[in-house]
Amino acid sequence: MLVSEFRLCRMLCRRVPGVWIARTRQTASSDEPSNIAGPCSDGSRCFYSSLPPGHQMNVFDRKAKMRHKTLAALDKDAEVYDYLKDEVGYRLADRVYDIKRKFPRAVELGCGRGHVSHHLDSEAVESLILCDTSQECLKRCKVPKDVPVTKLVVDEEFLPFAENSIDIFLSSLSLHWVNNLPGTFKQVWNALKQDGAFLGCVFGGETLYQLRGSLQLAETEREGGFGAHISPFVQPTDLAALLNHAGFVLLTIDSDEMTVNYPTAFHLMADLKGMAENNVTWKRKSHLHRDTMVAAAAIYQELYGNEDGSVPATFHILSFIGWKPHPSQAKPAKRGSQTVSLKDLGSLLDPASKT
Repeated sequence: MLVSEFRLCRMLCRRVPGVWIARTRQTASSDEPSNIAGPCSDGSRCFYSSLPPGHQMNVFDRKAKMRHKTLAALDKDAEVYDYLKDEVGYRLADRVYDIKRKFPRAVELGCGRGHVSHHLDSEAVESLILCDTSQECLKRCKVPKDVPVTKLVVDEEFLPFAENSIDIFLSSLSLHWVNNLPGTFKQVWNALKQDGAFLGCVFGGETLYQLRGSLQLAETEREGGFGAHISPFVQPTDLAALLNHAGFVLLTIDSDEMTVNYPTAFHLMADLKGMAENNVTWKRKSHLHRDTMVAAAAIYQELYGNEDGSVPATFHILSFIGWKPHPSQAKPAKRGSQTVSLKDLGSLLDPASKT
């Protein structure tokens, strides 16, 4: 943490009445698993993981996330908090229509309240299987009127589908809570038929960076260290590597940022709870002190606030599509099969240069 950031944090905290500021021993805990660092032979620093090879990291409390989704679904004002997931779900459904094909059997993983499914119709899919860990979400899921729908309580980490049985998998803003993401991708690949598609959207690494930074500054100042209050998110390069490792080809990943303005940081956190996006990392703290929350809101307003008094929240959306290989798909040409050299490219584009 930079010295200037600490000074700014202390200055902002002093503006909050009734808050006592004291110097404390500053110890910070990271959102990432701890590693042991040491010098390498070339003078650089090497990091050694304490996890054995092949060990699956258990970052998220999946049972807690299921409870959060159930409570959010039972809220009488649940539709008020659907704005973000509905928008991303609409964009994902629109990508399905870009594929000039009708899929006989489609599956939506982590369907929630039907943020993707109710945008689909019989022109895109013949049948649809909706999967979620929360039965209450499935009960309240919005479904298309002209498509046969089956609802299943399914954990994304343990898919029940037979090999080569599904034509397309869809997932919108649910895979960021999966512990074994490589395993889930591989199960999706196994269940897809040849030339089957996997379309999805996940939160990227820049999601809620304003809230993350404000909480870290405030908590470090007040409590001498910070905990994991915002879950870790995947980076575009990591997502591409995971999909490629699972066996998907013809990958396309798009990165987009959606900014939503809120009256205060407290309104943002209330909406995150309504979306069932509460933090469920195992290292999470059971609570935040009131003084820390007030200080974080003040820092958020000072560092990122808009001129009208509102505060922006950034949601980094990674949209991806991958295909299961099939002989009919386009393939790169073999090395050495080219007939034109790149050094002649200029003359090909500009015939006048030959004369």
